[in-house]
Amino acid sequence: MPTLHEPSFLKDMQQVYDGSSDPYQNFVVRMMLAISMQKLDPQYAGLADSYYLAAMAYMEDVIRPKDLKTLQCLVLVALYSLLTPTRTAIYYIVGLATRLCQQLGLTEEKTIVQPLGVVTPLQLDMRRRLSWIILSMEFGLAHSMGRPNAFATGQDHVDVEFFEPIDDEYITDEGILPGPVSEKKTVAIHFLRMRLLQAEIRRVLYQKKRPEPKSEDHPWYARMEQKTKDWLNDCPQTPAWAPAWCVCIPMTTVIY
Repeated sequence: MPTLHEPSFLKDMQQVYDGSSDPYQNFVVRMMLAISMQKLDPQYAGLADSYYLAAMAYMEDVIRPKDLKTLQCLVLVALYSLLTPTRTAIYYIVGLATRLCQQLGLTEEKTIVQPLGVVTPLQLDMRRRLSWIILSMEFGLAHSMGRPNAFATGQDHVDVEFFEPIDDEYITDEGILPGPVSEKKTVAIHFLRMRLLQAEIRRVLYQKKRPEPKSEDHPWYARMEQKTKDWLNDCPQTPAWAPAWCVCIPMTTVIY
């Protein structure tokens, strides 16, 4: 998930190497190193954990502003928690991020595009990104843990637009430049569409008791199956691993 704007992160990393004491920059760089090492190979787990602990020294300072950068930091902690569940309870971190996301007005398109103050094209894209990433994490936890999600359950749709499907180098404060479609972001957006299918299944079958459907003969089941097949058929063909990944993912949306 495109949690960070890559050109901005590279600048932050260089400034940290140059001696910056900025809490956000130091936190993000250390967390990225920790996450990367955990994913790279188990032999680096100890070193990864040392970077995680070093990042935690800045945690209070990055949480205090309660802004978009705070959301980015919470997402990074959640990502690390997925790799090392014993470190931090992911449902706690994602819960904090969800509440802050609502507080910042990132749950609806109208409040994303019209916040207090001027929003640059880059900030607008990041607001949409973080909205979808946190929504995805919260929906995923609700699905796997069998509990309601912390977003408004009365809404049967998500009206937030997807972020720009192009590489970050073409997304700037001055505007969105023409550029090729990003494979990474195309796959990310396709994954997010799957989360919406999961949410519909959970909402219809497991949340508030509904008069319908009463049996597997109800047309909703056929419609849901068709939506899942359509999602699978629309799977990105690049990168090379994407089609096989899409085949595995629908197993998580099985209607029990």
